[in-house]
Amino acid sequence: MSGSSPTHGAEPDPWRTVHPPTLDSICAIVVTFQPDAEFPDRLDRLSTEFRRVFVIDNASSSLRIREDDKIRVLQNDHNVGIAAALNRGLRDAHAAGYAWAVTFDQDSEPVEGFAEAMLASVRALKTCRLLLGANYVDVHRRRLAHHVGSQRSAPVRRTTLITSGMLLPVGFALAIDGFREDFFIDSVDHEFCLRAADHGAGVFVTREPLMRHAIGAPVAGVRWARALSSAHPASRKYFIARNALWTVRLHAYRHPLWSLRQFARVIAEAVGILLFETGRFTKIGAFLRGIRDGVMVDVRRAR
Repeated sequence: MSGSSPTHGAEPDPWRTVHPPTLDSICAIVVTFQPDAEFPDRLDRLSTEFRRVFVIDNASSSLRIREDDKIRVLQNDHNVGIAAALNRGLRDAHAAGYAWAVTFDQDSEPVEGFAEAMLASVRALKTCRLLLGANYVDVHRRRLAHHVGSQRSAPVRRTTLITSGMLLPVGFALAIDGFREDFFIDSVDHEFCLRAADHGAGVFVTREPLMRHAIGAPVAGVRWARALSSAHPASRKYFIARNALWTVRLHAYRHPLWSLRQFARVIAEAVGILLFETGRFTKIGAFLRGIRDGVMVDVRRAR
């Protein structure tokens, strides 16, 4: 028999309900954990850009946010990690009727006109089968994250995006099981993007910088120190190492060049710890434990 037909039990098309985004169909999802005193001001900015902002809080000791018709606060009773918090936000956004969401970190600050600029970028691409990231200024490293030439052209392809400033179709994200909650934090966004690409998503970033965002903690010193050191605590170093290796093991067969860059990232992180960071022995111990679990744990069963 020539040709083929769908088999029983075949997974439904995750794109079947996805339509182009509009201002009315997009919400914002922000994950918080011990946000700083300026967070309410950034939240106010988000509320001027989006019809609804979902704040998913991971048990902060003091969260001073007033809910209104545009801001909804959902509080977890313990820190469930960024992936689980994002998934909760996606489910609530879906239940509230929002087809698209932009995910944000608590320290990101979008420019005025962010939502309109993102919609213009989607129109320029002439497809809605996508994830679209916002280019940004890294406030700690004092540079543009993506140097992509003319800011007046259409967005450019990327392999992965960071969580903050990522426009995604909510129904599609839920259909491919959302963000991997066993990752907890770090590489949550990279793994999601690679899996989304395996399901047919184009991954793009805007040419124009549309937000200010901080990667890691401030690092004093020479340029090399800022480039190699993220100044995260030891607990975070564990997840950086483990999750980078887990992501490589899951996706190297489809994305070999990206995976090689992840190996380089792991090496650079270790060098940064040893040369530029305080508490280096505690941090390098956590990092080595992350490498051990990144190699030894059966990542396909870890979920």
